[in-house]
Order: sequence, then structure tokens, then C-alpha cells
Amino acid sequence: MNIDELKSQILPVLLTGTRRDVGDRWLALGPDREGAALNALSLAGQALRFMPPTVPKEFAVELWPRDERRILPDRLRAGVLRLLDRSTDDTARALAFALERQKLRPHPFDLPRLSGFVGRYAGRLGATAQHWAQRESPAQQAHGYFEVHEVNANNWTEGSLRQRVQFLEALRKQDPEGARKLLENSWPGENPDSRVQFLSTLHLGLSAGDRAFLESIQKDRAPRVRSLSHRLMATLSGGDSDNPALAACMERIRKSRAGLLKKRHVLKLELPATLKEHEVNRWIYEQFADVNVGSLARACEMSEHDLIESAGEDNNLLFALSLMASREKRFDLLDAVTDELPDAWGRMSEVNWEDDPARNDESTSDWANAVVKPNKWLPELPFPAWSWLHRQLDGPLPTGIMRELLNSKVWTEQLEQEKKGGAELVQVICALCPRDMRGIIRAQLEPLEVDRKDKGAMLLDILDELETLK
Repeated sequence: MNIDELKSQILPVLLTGTRRDVGDRWLALGPDREGAALNALSLAGQALRFMPPTVPKEFAVELWPRDERRILPDRLRAGVLRLLDRSTDDTARALAFALERQKLRPHPFDLPRLSGFVGRYAGRLGATAQHWAQRESPAQQAHGYFEVHEVNANNWTEGSLRQRVQFLEALRKQDPEGARKLLENSWPGENPDSRVQFLSTLHLGLSAGDRAFLESIQKDRAPRVRSLSHRLMATLSGGDSDNPALAACMERIRKSRAGLLKKRHVLKLELPATLKEHEVNRWIYEQFADVNVGSLARACEMSEHDLIESAGEDNNLLFALSLMASREKRFDLLDAVTDELPDAWGRMSEVNWEDDPARNDESTSDWANAVVKPNKWLPELPFPAWSWLHRQLDGPLPTGIMRELLNSKVWTEQLEQEKKGGAELVQVICALCPRDMRGIIRAQLEPLEVDRKDKGAMLLDILDELETLK
């Protein structure tokens, strides 16, 4: 008797109760029928242990990508799971930044428990996380992933979005025409967010050679792409007379002179009479979307710095100038504007300004130094503004600014018992804290109640451990 006979004839007989008319042929091995049945069952069980399972006619094999990143060490896995349990997006974002910097990835067994985290930050967590995040995507949308360690002209379309934007920015500084040609070739296959970020790199080395490409995308389906292309065309042409957006803005700007002995120009932005207070920032954002600082200064017949000085008594016009200077990366002008309007970035956060979300390290630091000035803040900045700032910086604040922040009245008041700055605020400030300032913030958080400081302190500890891994 072979294994197939045991499986097809003995096993069903035993499972159906060993009826005498079915099982006698196999079980009538002697007067002890019950013992024979047990022997047959034992024999079948032992034989089936060595029988390989039947190979199905069809089966699906899931091919996981090659991922050279190190897996998060076991000693940190439990801490990461606790940290991400009911934490803020800022805490999760800071952890994702750290994992990306250290070239680490979550353990595959933890992916189901970190579903939300992996879904939001898959692009920073390696090829395995990206593959897992798109596991339920339709077959025609699913694609393979691999991590590009060094982006070049041959593989630049295969890297992450951040890598591609940074590569294109660097190439525009060296070879503007070559960078534009790469962008033209990949343009039809890019999604709207990617097109906006790639297009923003053209302000570097902008020349007449870019005109044909900019004209070809003037009717792009994405409003942000159209707006950005119009601004680049206006900068390229240098002519302001045919810019309807500039003409609309000038209709709202009133120019006068003030002063007894030394007359000076004063500019004021007149808002629509029907505009509600909570709509002001959004209206300014949209009104000045296709205008640049140089064009506005020429229309007002003054230099760019005189323009800022003349707008110094009108916070709404200063806010418009801060938006334009940020878009154009004119950080010298932005610095002058925020001297007069220190909460400009708080107002930017209210309109969720995302015109240039992908900056390189150098421009990120320059923008932060120009716009974030803790010693000049008067009003309290709400939590959403801090969260927006963390997204914009794509990492921690520069050390100098964080030192000013931790010593500022705005922050120290939040640590007082009666003020009770919430756990969300503590978490975002910890997420913004650079490595060399963590000791100071730990000392400041020490007197706080556990429920206010727990997640923030845990984030600092885990970031320290991640950064010391060999």
C-alpha cells in the first residue's frame, strides 16, 4: 500500500466513521477491529507527514523588490511602534526623515501595523515600503521600485521625486539647456505635483531658450502649473505692460507721500469691500500669484528695496511681498519684509502655501533664516502654523533659529503650568529640533506632566538612537 492509496482510501474511511460496508476491506485485519482502525489511522498519519502537498495548477507569486536598506534593529522596533501609536503627523514625519537619512527601513513584519505611516511616507522608507504601500493598487497602476543611490541623466526618471528635483536644480546651475531637455522629454508622463516642482527649477538659469517650452505648457490642465509658467514667462519677457495680473494688482495699490521735511512714498493695498477677514490671506495669495517683485517695483516706479520700505505700514501688502520673494527665492528681500512682518510665515500657513515644497538643503536654510525670527514675534503662533513649517522645511530648523525659539517668550510661556501648551505643540517643536539642541529642549520639558511631554521626549530618544547606529 502506497501513500496515495492511504490518502484516497483509508483516510476517508476513518474520517467518515469507518462504516463496516466501506472499511471492512481495509480494516478487517483481525478480530480486533478497533485496534486495526487505530493502526491504520497511525499509519496514514505517519505516511502523510512525508507526503509533499499537491502542486496547484495555477498560483500567483508576489515578487518583492530588492531593497539594500538595513532593517530597523529589533531593539528599536517596539519603541517605534509605541511612538507612532496616536502621535501627530509631525512626529511621524520626523521619524520618516530620520529613517531616510540613515538609509533604514521598517521590519517587514511591522508593515501591517504601520500601514498609515508607510502609506504617507513610503517614498522615504525604501523600495520594500513603496511596494507594500501600493499592494492594493490596480494592476495597470502598480509598478516596481528600486532606490537610486546616485541620480544621473540616464536614471533620473527612476529616482524619488526629491532626488529628481534636486538633480534637476543642480543640473540647471551647470547646464540649463540640458536640464530643460530632460524635463521636456519626461513632461508628458509626470503628474501635476511633479510638474509643479520640476517647473520651479527653471528659474535657475532662465533664458530665451526656455521660451518655447514655457509657451507649450501655458494651457496645462493643472492651475498651479499654468500660474508658475505665466510667472516665468513674465520674468523672461521683462515686459510688464501685457501682464493682466500686474495691472489688476496696480488697480488695488494706492500710492501717496508722507513726511514733513523728508517726503517718502507710502503704498497701501486696498482690499475689496465685500472681503471677509478670514478670506484676506487667500485673496492676496491668489491676487499676486502671477506677479513678481521686480515687475511690481517697476510699475510703482521705485527700486525693490524702496518698494518694501514704502509698504512698511501695510501688513497686507507686506504679506504679498513675502509670498513673491519666497516664490522667487529672493531671500534678501524676504529678510527685509519679515523684519516688518515677523508673522509672515504664519499667514502663509493659513493659505497652505505650497508653491515650492521641494527645496534643497541650502535654499531651505536660507528661507528659514529669512522668514523665521522668534525674537520679533508678538502674537502667539497656532499649532497648525508650526506643522506647516515642518512640512516646508523638510526637516529640522537651523540651530541658530532653534536656539532663539527655545529662549523666546512665545515658547517659554507655553511651558508654564497655567498656559499648558498641549502635547501636539511639544511634539512639533521636538520634531523641528536639530540634533545639537536636543539636550536643551529635554531640560525644558523635564518639569512638564507626562501626558504633555511623553511623545516628544520619546521622539528625541529614538532620533538619538537612530543617528548613532553604525
